[in-house]
Amino acid sequence: MIKYSEAEGDTYMAAKEPKQRRRYVDMWALPGMHPSNVELLQKLKTADTNHFTTNMDVVGTVSEQDPESGDWEKSHMLGLRTDVWKADKAEMEDALDVLQNQRRTELKQQIKKSGRLSGKQQKQLDEKLAEDCVMKMDAGAIEKRRLVLKLFKTSNDRTSWCGTIEQVTTTEVHNSIGTGKSLLSMVVMLPRSECVTYIQQNHRTFRIPSLFTFAFYHEGHMHHIVLKRRWISIGADYEIEVGGKSIGEIDGRLFSFGSDSYLDLDPSELSENRKFLDLMTLFTASIGYHKAMRKSVDRRVKATLCGDSHCHVIEDEEIRLLHNGRAAA
Repeated sequence: MIKYSEAEGDTYMAAKEPKQRRRYVDMWALPGMHPSNVELLQKLKTADTNHFTTNMDVVGTVSEQDPESGDWEKSHMLGLRTDVWKADKAEMEDALDVLQNQRRTELKQQIKKSGRLSGKQQKQLDEKLAEDCVMKMDAGAIEKRRLVLKLFKTSNDRTSWCGTIEQVTTTEVHNSIGTGKSLLSMVVMLPRSECVTYIQQNHRTFRIPSLFTFAFYHEGHMHHIVLKRRWISIGADYEIEVGGKSIGEIDGRLFSFGSDSYLDLDPSELSENRKFLDLMTLFTASIGYHKAMRKSVDRRVKATLCGDSHCHVIEDEEIRLLHNGRAAA
């Protein structure tokens, strides 16, 4: 819209009026059997992005409503890293082999820092290995489940990565031990964003419904967001607040085959922010996995408190999230 200055007769561009933004996140109950999966997988495998890997399945789609016409259009798809969410037997056995090889090296170095062992030292090592709890482990005792969801924008001619939400198990374990409650932690990475966004579930006494908070940084402004799950709701419903003011909601559908939700953002500065909308879409898509994630946290915490922290396998990708960017080269 162009407006004219009456005083000087010049023209200037008026600020665009913010509009309500609505998305429908359709998460499939049985992704591998969904009729659209083959077509969408083919799209992603030929996409102009390296964010889609061989161990990824399409698990849902996102539709966006045009604020002018009210029409809905399927605009995005969601991919799940199946190798870290639901590792098969071979992957679990490989993880156990790596863990036991590391333990074998540690025990050997306790006897002799380097070089070959003598016959007496080898016998000592064999005795240690026979009694060591890591060497006695079964692959089924390993806990390596971690959520990694990715959002892709799709069109007829291209598919592009819009963001990733990842579970941070290391933070979950120490937060859960400290509070005595299973608390989830996630990080969101968006393209061409200078900051990552950490989403943390918080514990408040006498509050049973989930409460998540995060800070979203954009163009020099830090927004502090609270996601409050409602006490009474039919599905998994969340109120979205910024600075104590409601700016929208996540409306979970109870009577749906998968885990489906409407994401509604009221007209505001953030409703016009595409990156914030994608971030909230990723969180909305993750809600259906929260119950399984908490069970995984419970198992990790239990193992850690029993002295079996080795059962909690931390992937290199998660360790990289903890790297110190200010460390000297």
